[in-house]
Amino acid sequence: MRQPPTVALVGVHGHGRWHLGRVAELEQAGRLRLVAVADPRPPEPGTLPAGVKRHDTLDALLAAPDGPPDITLVATPTPTHFALAQAALRAGSDVLLEKPPVTGLAQLEELRETAAETGRLVQVGFQSLGSAALPLLRTLLAGGAIGEVTGIGAAGAWCRPESYWQRAPWAGKRWLSDGVPALDGALTNPFAHAIVTALAVLGKDAMARIPAKTELELFHANPVETDDTSAVRIELPDAPPILVAVSVCAPQPTQIDPWVRVRGTEGEAVFHYTTGHLSVTGSGPGFGSGSRSGVEELDQTFPEADLLANLLDHRERPDEVPLMVPLADTTGFTAVLEAVRDAPEPRAISEQYVSEEDFQVGRATTVRGIVDLVQSCARGQKLFSEAGAPWALREH
Repeated sequence: MRQPPTVALVGVHGHGRWHLGRVAELEQAGRLRLVAVADPRPPEPGTLPAGVKRHDTLDALLAAPDGPPDITLVATPTPTHFALAQAALRAGSDVLLEKPPVTGLAQLEELRETAAETGRLVQVGFQSLGSAALPLLRTLLAGGAIGEVTGIGAAGAWCRPESYWQRAPWAGKRWLSDGVPALDGALTNPFAHAIVTALAVLGKDAMARIPAKTELELFHANPVETDDTSAVRIELPDAPPILVAVSVCAPQPTQIDPWVRVRGTEGEAVFHYTTGHLSVTGSGPGFGSGSRSGVEELDQTFPEADLLANLLDHRERPDEVPLMVPLADTTGFTAVLEAVRDAPEPRAISEQYVSEEDFQVGRATTVRGIVDLVQSCARGQKLFSEAGAPWALREH
């Protein structure tokens, strides 16, 4: 009987704890076998099954006598992703790499070259791209369900307390002391899925292309280096524009989960990627059956495929099961990330538009009117300054 593939996890804290839970489920199902973890900090007591070996570094794990694992899961801070993924690939391991995969296009290309040279696989942990809603939405759009697509907007507004910016040495940083990008900003970390999902609506070609133009407005209300309230307009050749407006400075009672809205000449589609809920209303021919009123609707929540399970399936049946998030599909996102990395420092939002409030999650900095603003910008395809936000105008 063939043994299931061996798996190692790098980074057992933070999001790594979620991976430990998912690995346990797949191990119970006989799909894999967790053999080792690597983290300089010991895992919390009772989190590792008996027999799983612990190492301080990935190098030590890969050099262990039992050899490299079949699959390495990398759930560490973004600045470490490139080196860890390179080491795992060169050791002969496939990789599930958390988002964002790397800190720029040069690293992305080098990682793709290493994967090709070694014949190994890299799956990127953009979980929203595993939703069954996306291929259906692309089919409906291609069939003209909402007419000609004229624009795509994405919005999100979460409440993040002061403790969020103290969760790690790299929290709230643009750069580390050694000049390595940290990129812990709203666009590139908590709302990275908003960008990649908006690109995914347009299909794999859009995801794999470098935008022709990227316009950024980066701000911060918290005393941090990075952006916590941001907008970006992404323009691709021969494609409708994408406008993403997000903030982690929303009051907790009114915060909203992110959505991606596709506007058409004969309707619209809205996808809430954290819940898998898709609603489409249109009078175009894409629905197929036609309705008496001339307008048809879809309102449904779709399941989300697990990316590790997809990687396992692809390893077993590469000709039948495509990899859901290969490195090439993150090119457009990485180009936007690079633009954020190289942009001027985020501007501080004037104190007159900022409040300090106590919520259930803790004390947090909020920007007045931010929930309505990000949604208005996304719907109207406007940057903050174009929407008239007073703190976004140059004189402020």
